[in-house]
Amino acid sequence: MMSTEFKVVQPTTTVFCNERGEGWTLTGITNINEKTSVMFSGTRHTVDAREVVEVLLPNQLARAQQESK
Repeated sequence: MMSTEFKVVQPTTTVFCNERGEGWTLTGITNINEKTSVMFSGTRHTVDAREVVEVLLPNQLARAQQESK
């Protein structure tokens, strides 16, 4: 079994998707293999936790760094 370092993602965490824009998690994430709900532009989307952790959160962090420069 692969051991992965996993940080819990809290509800209302801001994320960013190149297609859907800025969104926020409706539910917390405690496991990389679960599904979670993310609100984009007033529409609830069900996405894989892995996508949030590996794509949407890093996108938001990169975006925040760009804005702070």
